[in-house]
Amino acid sequence: MSSFKNLQFTPQDFARIHEFSPHTVLELESLGIIKIGRKRVGNVDRKMISMEDVQEFFQSGRRGEQLPPDEKNPRQLVDGFPHRLFQSPKFKTQMFYNIKGGTGKSTLTAQVAMRAAMLGFKVLAIDLDGQGHLSLNLDVLDGHERPTIYDILINDFPVEQTILSVSPGLDLIPANLGLCNIEIPLNQKTRREYRLSEAIYKIKDQYDLIIADTNPAASILNCSMLVAADAVNVVCATNPLAYHGMSLVMSTLQDMIREFRKNLSIRVIPNMYDAREVISQEVLGELRAQLADYCTDAVVNRSVDLNEATKRRSSVLEVNLRGTGAKDINRLTTELIFGQEVKKEVVAPQNVLGEVENQIPVPVEAVTGSDNAVTVSNS
Repeated sequence: MSSFKNLQFTPQDFARIHEFSPHTVLELESLGIIKIGRKRVGNVDRKMISMEDVQEFFQSGRRGEQLPPDEKNPRQLVDGFPHRLFQSPKFKTQMFYNIKGGTGKSTLTAQVAMRAAMLGFKVLAIDLDGQGHLSLNLDVLDGHERPTIYDILINDFPVEQTILSVSPGLDLIPANLGLCNIEIPLNQKTRREYRLSEAIYKIKDQYDLIIADTNPAASILNCSMLVAADAVNVVCATNPLAYHGMSLVMSTLQDMIREFRKNLSIRVIPNMYDAREVISQEVLGELRAQLADYCTDAVVNRSVDLNEATKRRSSVLEVNLRGTGAKDINRLTTELIFGQEVKKEVVAPQNVLGEVENQIPVPVEAVTGSDNAVTVSNS
């Protein structure tokens, strides 16, 4: 059983993950820009790049650090390297949300968090679901013994003392069943909706990206995370019941924006898509037709690789680097972190779901605008 904290990359895999040539990796090594070590695999010493070295490579690039005297910045020096990977996240605090269970929130939260760490970001993952599935995905098996958001919000526990290091570049605030009992005591606290935001603010500067997995309910805890977030990623499985529930989800978000005057970026992620199923195609078509301003260009297909990654408690890129699951997570993470620049036209198919889509309200003025539109990059 492997886990993400043990992950290392061959130079070829590192190049393939970040979409440039293996020759560029050798150039980076020769210039001293990236460190490549060796690991004993069977009877052979293989070149490997550790997560620590991946973190240092990207962070030094984002800091704009120079090479030795008379050398140019690595972003300009190395040919063929995708320089957009040195950008900062468009939205620093994001949450994965849906009031319906079984849509795949925890799996996507874990995979995006791990992929972001592979891009050199310092990431904090927050588990807000009492089932603790995000914690399990990130190989924290003793979450029942750990302090959680409950201790922070109810018992005034220092937030710094709840954070675990999962791997280089990836930290976690875990969850356990105790979170299921948070609603009543949290409801009795003053400024209840702002307590989580204030706790996150204390450690926000230590991270490049903060990602939260929420519980499947319209709860006060989720409301608190909405107040703290810059972006909410609504995960919608491409089946009729999940699509039907989008009406309540969008209505809840609109109410939140009105009440707290939040400027939230809203993205709807089609998940568990199966091109072999007509109903899956129909639901995806309706999502893109009814929620065109919010639906991500990236679609996550149903994949055994994602289930295997959950079993291994590691990234889907380790399971099958060239598989559909890895490609979908790469594309989704890029879209959620870096944002996009040009809106892509989506043609709606013929209506096949009856009156279900009419239950999804037309976005009101409070949730429209360039910050909320899903767009597609030229790159």
